[in-house]
Amino acid sequence: MKITRLLVILLAILLASCNNPFRPRLYDISDPEILNRTPGELLNNLERAYKEKNINIYRALLHPDFRFELIASEVSQIGVDVNGDGLRDSWWSYEQEVEYTDHMFNYGSSDGQYPPPDEINLRLQIPPEDLWQNDPEVGHEAWIVIPCSFDLILSYTATNSSFNASGIARFYLRPVGDRWYIAVWRDESYL
Repeated sequence: MKITRLLVILLAILLASCNNPFRPRLYDISDPEILNRTPGELLNNLERAYKEKNINIYRALLHPDFRFELIASEVSQIGVDVNGDGLRDSWWSYEQEVEYTDHMFNYGSSDGQYPPPDEINLRLQIPPEDLWQNDPEVGHEAWIVIPCSFDLILSYTATNSSFNASGIARFYLRPVGDRWYIAVWRDESYL
């Protein structure tokens, strides 16, 4: 009886030793749904979409009427003819933005000069809320405008190189129900 009891105790100790109390089992309790409950959360999710190169997260951040706006000096370099009138426009819409971003994340430059980056790092310097602005345009009374300094780094492991861009982006954020979306992304940096 003592031997059986001893064997049971040893077996219990052996089984218990397989469980490390200092490294408990991890459970993923994160929510895969992108909620964008606040303007700050929305911009943090923008950084996340770039870091993860996740076009689905990126799409969830943009309002269907999204516009990307260029400063005048960039139109001749990277502007596209959106409305088919033969002239480069200073903006593009949701469809073009998603296409361009998906291409950057997964396929590289459209001219084939650059492969997709191995790593993308977008850092936004989100100012304190007291520096956020209300959009003065009629009909946009609930919109928030947040100017952010940004640094964007596309890294390429094979060539040990990177492409860096920095400047100012002005985000026009639009609430819809209990979520926020980027309605306008105005690039105010210089190439």
